[in-house]
Amino acid sequence: MTYSQRLSDGVNSSDIIYLEHQIGTTKEELRIALEKQETYKRELSELKSSPIGNASKVGLDEQVLIEKASQTQNLIEILSAQLGQLQEALAKLGD
Repeated sequence: MTYSQRLSDGVNSSDIIYLEHQIGTTKEELRIALEKQETYKRELSELKSSPIGNASKVGLDEQVLIEKASQTQNLIEILSAQLGQLQEALAKLGD
């Protein structure tokens, strides 16, 4: 049962519904970011294990993948913190 289904007296249901929606959206964004992170890790591993044909191109590709993985890791951390804050706010409203 969701918080919106367990409304206590005096709690604005639109606030709870909004928070539930934000939590769902954030979870989906986090899931996508985690999938991207795994893809970048896999591609980087494949790149490192492939026979080196053009060392400068491999180095550049590796650098790009490392940067993308780093940016995605930062996004994961931000989304995780945001999700925690949203869940905390929802819990406070639900009490």
